[in-house]
Amino acid sequence: MLRSIALLAVVAASPAMATEWVHCADAGGAASFDYLAGDGTGVLQISAVTITAAEKVWASDPANGPGDPVSVGQAYEDGAMVLIHAMDKDFGKLAELKLFKAGEADAVALGGTLRIVGQGAWTVSCDPG
Repeated sequence: MLRSIALLAVVAASPAMATEWVHCADAGGAASFDYLAGDGTGVLQISAVTITAAEKVWASDPANGPGDPVSVGQAYEDGAMVLIHAMDKDFGKLAELKLFKAGEADAVALGGTLRIVGQGAWTVSCDPG
């Protein structure tokens, strides 16, 4: 009984996780990298990704759209940048998203590069939620 109460207290004290989709795309619409980010512990946590290049699509979850399987490799964020690697079904690097962040008051801008192995590289800007 005491263990159940202690577990309930720990769960209730855990910070709430805020999640939001971040959509990154090049100006011409040739490629995109969308990711669902949750941050409740001070560490970037990616729950899902969807990547497109021309007619090719990769998705980490069929609920987010059709596409070949993809998973999140490394993911890093600090006050100035975001780095995310996406892995193919064989755990080879499929894509890398490198973003720089700038902010003033409540305004935040994200932009950088997207490289998809065998497809190309693009300059992208992002809409954070």
